[in-house]
Amino acid sequence: MTRIGAGIRASISLLSLSAGALAALLAAPAVAQPQPAAGPPPVAKDAKEAPDPARTAASPVSTEVALPQKGPDPLAAALTAQPGGLTPDDVARRAMQTRRSIRAKQADLRAAQARVDQALVNYFPRVTATASYTRLSEVPNAGLGSGAIVGAQNEGLLGTGPCIQNPAATCVVDSKGGPVGAFQFSFPTVNNSFSLVAQLAVPISDYVLRISQGYAAASHAASAKELELQAETLQVGSDAKIAYFNWARAKGQAAVAAQSVDQAKAHVEDAKIAQAAGIASRADVLRIEAQVAGAEQVLAEVQAFESIASEQLRIVIQAQPNEQLSLGIDILGSDPGNGVTEALDGLQRQALQRRLEIRALDETQHSLKNAVSIARAGYYPRLDAFAQYTYANPNQRIFPTAAEWNGTWEAGLRMTWTINDTFSSMGSVAEAKARAEMIAEQKAALMEGLRMEVASALADLQKARASIEAAERGLAAAEESLRVRQLLFKTGRATSLDLVDAETEATRARLRRVDAHVGLLVAQTRLAHATGRDVPQAQK
Repeated sequence: MTRIGAGIRASISLLSLSAGALAALLAAPAVAQPQPAAGPPPVAKDAKEAPDPARTAASPVSTEVALPQKGPDPLAAALTAQPGGLTPDDVARRAMQTRRSIRAKQADLRAAQARVDQALVNYFPRVTATASYTRLSEVPNAGLGSGAIVGAQNEGLLGTGPCIQNPAATCVVDSKGGPVGAFQFSFPTVNNSFSLVAQLAVPISDYVLRISQGYAAASHAASAKELELQAETLQVGSDAKIAYFNWARAKGQAAVAAQSVDQAKAHVEDAKIAQAAGIASRADVLRIEAQVAGAEQVLAEVQAFESIASEQLRIVIQAQPNEQLSLGIDILGSDPGNGVTEALDGLQRQALQRRLEIRALDETQHSLKNAVSIARAGYYPRLDAFAQYTYANPNQRIFPTAAEWNGTWEAGLRMTWTINDTFSSMGSVAEAKARAEMIAEQKAALMEGLRMEVASALADLQKARASIEAAERGLAAAEESLRVRQLLFKTGRATSLDLVDAETEATRARLRRVDAHVGLLVAQTRLAHATGRDVPQAQK
């Protein structure tokens, strides 16, 4: 839940390791060269004997050598803020707007909200409307034929007697001598049937056992998805800031490598002058030229890292091809501050209280508990109330059948118990319980992981704060040592190996300075996210 894509994380780790790779490459030329054996100073060109140090110190060459002055810092220039440059907050905001993982979470949230709407509709009685037309085939002798119905005014047996209108005639009379009448009837066959039916069903038992629990489960699931979306958004913002800082780290390393190349080339010129003056050998010149080649190789490596970091940042913020990326903050001006005042256990408690991933799992647990209740409803029979109105031609409830429209209605209660569902529900209940237990274990594992994440971020922050002061002191000492070595080399009192070692140490010190300042910014970002301090106040 907490996390940017694996590919981007791998890129971040790769860039973080670039400083170590750069330092190793820079160290290679110096290590490869053996320390020259002690012996007499190099023989001057066109001279029969070694130059006298006293005369050498008084020579015109030595009098023109001065301690190199410290010029503008290329590293500070590369890592300073530029007008209109990107800031970490800018990068985080743009990443939150364009990150595809956030869009996927948004779609997942919309699906969960749709399930809430579906669960709400279950509260409404089920209304069904049906319209049908049926053509019946002709069936021979399907009717009952025709005849007449005899009607009498009085109860009793029928008999014969004089007719009322013509006493001389004999008629059929009832038990009291009243006249009896006959009425003709027939049973026609209707082959065209039309029907309009409206049905209403009220799931009474579901209101108690299923519907309310289903709505609660869907609501908690939607809340969990919303919290997951917010957690993913914060994670994307944090990872985007780290990608920004790694890009700044790569820019700083490129500046250090370029400065190393320039200094190595300057040393070659100094070595050639010293060789011409007879205080350096051809081997010294070649050794420094080898250093130039190594520095150029390192520069190519670092420029490749910088290209990868830049492209990664462009992907994170979906930058346009023609958009120029520049720093909007002063990387080397980051203030280490006085350190974190809270103890580790206090920071861990903050993380457990604020991190949205834990709250998302809490909502998921509530949802699954309601799912268990829904599964248990299968143990019991269903009770439904129903009502139906039928308007049909012919209406089957009206006798005799006639080709005319008539309406009838019915209402009642229905209890249904599917015995097989009782046994299948046992498995459903067990599955729902297992899912709830799984989420509980995931929550426990997440809490342990968050505690470790906070501890790691705090340790990195403390290390970065201490490293900045040490890196600044180390850089000052290394650069001063390099300047002194340059002077000694020009006067013949230091070898090319001494100069290469001093240059390598200065480069390492510059890299440590970059890593210390960038590491502080990364550690601050990680700790803020790990403890949930980046959660909006309303969400806390």
